[in-house]
Amino acid sequence: MHKKYSSEGKNAKADRSRKTIGNSDLDHHAYQGIRQMLFYNEITPGQKIKYQDLADRLEVSITPVIHALKWLEFRGIVRHETNKGYYINEVSSQEIVEIYDTRILIEVSLVPDIMRNLNGKGLQRLEKTLEEFKQAVDEENYYKRLMTDMKFHLTLASIAKHRIQLKMLQELFDLLLLKYSRNLVLLGIMDSSQQEHFQILEDVQNKNASKLQKTIADHLKNVKEHISEGFKRMFVSKRESVADFYSFQ
Repeated sequence: MHKKYSSEGKNAKADRSRKTIGNSDLDHHAYQGIRQMLFYNEITPGQKIKYQDLADRLEVSITPVIHALKWLEFRGIVRHETNKGYYINEVSSQEIVEIYDTRILIEVSLVPDIMRNLNGKGLQRLEKTLEEFKQAVDEENYYKRLMTDMKFHLTLASIAKHRIQLKMLQELFDLLLLKYSRNLVLLGIMDSSQQEHFQILEDVQNKNASKLQKTIADHLKNVKEHISEGFKRMFVSKRESVADFYSFQ
């Protein structure tokens, strides 16, 4: 099971832990717990956040929950409305397009330094993450596929040793996984993704920089188009469902 919000299962133990754990640890605990709920769609876009409900589920007071929500607001995952509270930001097809366009710019730009800094250890790390992705595909575990896909791309980017660009990529993946994981799972992952990942690895192994840049760009464009088309179908389906509902009134 993935619902592991606290390290202590019983309230009595949780009460004792609150006395010994510092506030920053409780804030971190709340932040990680809320992130996990977002990833597994236990709280969803557009939903109003109930502080006490989250505090009870995470076995902390309301204060760490509010601190965690403020940090998620800074990252664009939630928003605060005066006199109303916090809400999960709604999904946006335009935001998805911007995320993938930005990923293309960053990941393609890193290729020259990936080639320059590539060594045996870096190649082994990349091969290992691709094997983890393949295993997730074989298991038909869509959440694991999302996580291992992220790990593969971040591992590749890390070889370039560009701290700022890597941090920007991590922020983009945060938006994708915390805000759009439900949509990504519902839309499904392209059948061609695994083969495209293997092609990326082959280009790295051959140290073919120009081909690697094209392979990465084409892969991310394909994913963007797949998700964008899926969003359009979902929105059309919702409109038709609403129209059908009112036709029976």
